Amino acid sequence: MKQSQALDILKTGRNVFLTGPAGSGKTYVLNKYIDFLRKSGVAVGVTASTGIAATHMNGITIHSWSGIGIKDSLSGKDLEKIAKRKYIRERLVEAKVLVIDEVSMLHHFRLDLVDMVCRAVRQKDEPFGGLQVVLSGDFFQLPPISRGDELAHFVHQSDVWKKMDLKICYLEEQYRQEDDELLRVLSDIRSDNVNDETLKPLRKRYRKDVEGDIYPTKLYTHNMDVDVINERELEKIEGEESVYEMDDKGKGVLVDILKRSCLAPEMLRLKDGAVVMFVKNNFDEGYVNGTLGVVERFGSDGMPVVRIKSGKTIHVKGDQWMIEEEGEVLAEIHQLPLRLAWAITVHKSQGMSLDAAEIDLSKSFVAGMGYVALSRVRTLSGLKLMGLNEIARKVSPDVLKHDAVLREDSQNAVKELEKMGVEKIEKKKEKYISSIAGTKKKKEPKISTYNKTRLLVEKKYSVEAMTEERGMTSGTILSHLEKIKEKDDKVDMEYLRPTKARMKKIEVAFNKVYKKTKDTKLSPVRDIVGKGFSFDELRLGRLFVKIKNIKD
Repeated sequence: MKQSQALDILKTGRNVFLTGPAGSGKTYVLNKYIDFLRKSGVAVGVTASTGIAATHMNGITIHSWSGIGIKDSLSGKDLEKIAKRKYIRERLVEAKVLVIDEVSMLHHFRLDLVDMVCRAVRQKDEPFGGLQVVLSGDFFQLPPISRGDELAHFVHQSDVWKKMDLKICYLEEQYRQEDDELLRVLSDIRSDNVNDETLKPLRKRYRKDVEGDIYPTKLYTHNMDVDVINERELEKIEGEESVYEMDDKGKGVLVDILKRSCLAPEMLRLKDGAVVMFVKNNFDEGYVNGTLGVVERFGSDGMPVVRIKSGKTIHVKGDQWMIEEEGEVLAEIHQLPLRLAWAITVHKSQGMSLDAAEIDLSKSFVAGMGYVALSRVRTLSGLKLMGLNEIARKVSPDVLKHDAVLREDSQNAVKELEKMGVEKIEKKKEKYISSIAGTKKKKEPKISTYNKTRLLVEKKYSVEAMTEERGMTSGTILSHLEKIKEKDDKVDMEYLRPTKARMKKIEVAFNKVYKKTKDTKLSPVRDIVGKGFSFDELRLGRLFVKIKNIKD
């Protein structure tokens, strides 16, 4: 099935399982549909089975969205408790569509729990309380993690799967791999048809160095501490170190989810010559999630300049990751879209496209691990294979059998679509979107969260009083103050200025740091003023700092 056909089916309101090989554009289709829904004024729950996958769509985990958390089962009391949470109840009732990405990593029983919650909160005894549900994933990816004696089953073995009347959209076009030989290898593994001809191209890459001067990222099958390896390699490089601290805004719990799921570290340490990986897509700047490079130098603004495999240099700028709901940003973090890239786990590599990788599959311990690792690279020339055991060549027999059924169902869906004709499809799409957009509950105009804080500023509330009045952390209130000042520097905040003596020390420290780094990060300022100044006080003082006109 083509991407355009899958979008047509989605827009007619059918429950859909969107699947296909790595690189076939599943996330692209999801984002196109989500964008279409939002522009049409439709409330949509954007979720994924893991935090990492959720960040690809600016969503949250399905566990958080539904309120089930880490529970393996729900009692009647649990359901009642979840239904009483105002924000859970509102989001589930207002939503018309629920998207769940990377369902291959979601346990079957958890999909049933989400269904149970949706039906209870929405008070409709239909699958997911009548929501249009869009599931996306690939059962050839890594399966849910088993705990103890618990057996891990894919979501197609859940009870609700059989009741959803799913349309299967199996994408078959390739947008990631640029190498026909690699595609044949992956196709053979996926069809459980690995033979000597399959292994020949892989043998050519056995311990074969990747051409060029880009250091290939090492993919490990086991959960070793790759951060230790990366730090060790960084320490080997002589020269001055640059440190970039992550900034965050929003609800504490959601900020923590973003931090855990985002591959960019809270504290990024770099040196000239460090091997790095971009961890976000930015087609305009010329990189995607997984693009490898080397820090070549640091610009006059203190930001790293990275040379990627093609020879192009990219002046890296800060980026952001957000959790949005109904057009409102609930949480966001800001950091350079980079991480040290000497090593990464196969598990964390899911969803990435790597320019070069050194992969050791000699200790693969689950079927599908080899397929996931090998499908990260775009070409065989970007692969250095250190080992390959029997398990790495395998896929689950159950997955293989079910995949044949999915392919057949998808082909039938295409035939039905073609039989329907363009005119009838368009009418169905118009009817569906008007039904869900038209029933969206109109809300009373509300004051933005920033303006609520601004009203307290106008009443001369202290930061402590604002945190108590708003029920927020001091960090969130300070984020609001920064946003307010950014939008309108005429707002009177003078009453919040630290005492004259302390403000003088803060201003001197910020100017020293700015002179050196062309930045106003808090950590180096704290190193100068000492622990007698809290980060909150420094952040507040930063609102009033005047950076002197310092010549380089």
